[in-house]
Amino acid sequence: MAETRRQPPRPRPPAQPFEQERQGNGLTSLLVETRSVMPAAGATGLPLMLVVAAMCFLASLALGAALSVSGKAREWSSEISGSLTVELRASRDMVAEDQIGAVMAVLAATPGIISATPLRREETAALLEPWLGQGLVTGDLPLPSLIDIRIDNENPPDLSQLAIDIAAATPGASLDTHRQWRGELVRAARSATWLAFGILAVVAGTTIAIVVFATRAGLSSNRDVVEVLHLIGAQDRFIASEVQRHFLHLGFRGGLIGTAAGAITFFLLGLAGGSGDMFLVAASGLPLEYYPVLLAVPFAAAFVTLMTARLTVLSSLERML
Repeated sequence: MAETRRQPPRPRPPAQPFEQERQGNGLTSLLVETRSVMPAAGATGLPLMLVVAAMCFLASLALGAALSVSGKAREWSSEISGSLTVELRASRDMVAEDQIGAVMAVLAATPGIISATPLRREETAALLEPWLGQGLVTGDLPLPSLIDIRIDNENPPDLSQLAIDIAAATPGASLDTHRQWRGELVRAARSATWLAFGILAVVAGTTIAIVVFATRAGLSSNRDVVEVLHLIGAQDRFIASEVQRHFLHLGFRGGLIGTAAGAITFFLLGLAGGSGDMFLVAASGLPLEYYPVLLAVPFAAAFVTLMTARLTVLSSLERML
């Protein structure tokens, strides 16, 4: 009986990259393929790019919200700083028309006053409806008379002296400078802005942690190739430069995807929100002048991933070899 000859084992195909990255096909190849020693498959490929894109999406939302809040607060603060209100409560000594006439005479003689307009009862009631509810401001409700004043911000009047003159002109008159509202508005806007920057810091920290994990995982899975590269004379800086080039492309592409998604989100909010406003944030979406600022997100993502990968590779190679 003839012996059955055993076939020699077929040689295994050599491991893909470190030298080249040609594993991806189709969309994966288009998005993450770059020539470097870091393979695109696994923890350093498409999944990591999608995670970076998600982080950049959150970062663009936080940055856009911070810009919108700051711009809206500046707009409202400018409007408030340029206006005053005189409140005239009912008095037994003078009728409302005489009270208004006395105050208007004082305002006409005060430099720095651009205009002074007495509000009708209907306009005063409209100001109270957001607080009391529509239709609840009835005719028997005692409402004070209001005078809306516009001042010259470059040459404002002496508000302290103006308040004294108004109080002396007629009983029941008082000047409201809106300083309390402006202070609360500034504090609220500052808190919202710091919250948005805090979210940006958390997103950046999370991205750094993910890139560190992915870089170490990639080096660990290709430890044999790293050792071969060292045996043929490759320096740690060469390996680090190849790895950081991979993460530069990955971070920038992920940043572009996330930023584009954030810009589209703001655009859709503009379509859905109309011209209304939410608390400090324009429901009409992000103003057009702020969209170019969002382009900083993909560049920041590329820089963060590049530097994180480089430092991680250099520190990991010292422990590996």
